[in-house]
Amino acid sequence: MPENTNKPGSDGSHRTDRGTVLDRIPMPPMSGEEALRRFDEQRSSDQEYGTRVTPQSELSQLHPVMRLLALIGTLGLIVGVLIGVLYLIGR
Repeated sequence: MPENTNKPGSDGSHRTDRGTVLDRIPMPPMSGEEALRRFDEQRSSDQEYGTRVTPQSELSQLHPVMRLLALIGTLGLIVGVLIGVLYLIGR
């Protein structure tokens, strides 16, 4: 009886879909230094032409009072959860 060589674990398997999607994307070879150089060039050209760099988070766009309220709410939630856990442990 002939052996089935189409099994994924067999040595005769020639699957073309090995690896991740990123492995199949053709990309030019680039060192880390080259990538940093290109990033710096792009950043300096953006500043040169006056394009606005977007802020890193939505929180930085809020009014300072709203930021303070968000901080107080977050800390209140953390303290509430900790008190709840301590209450359940102490029962």
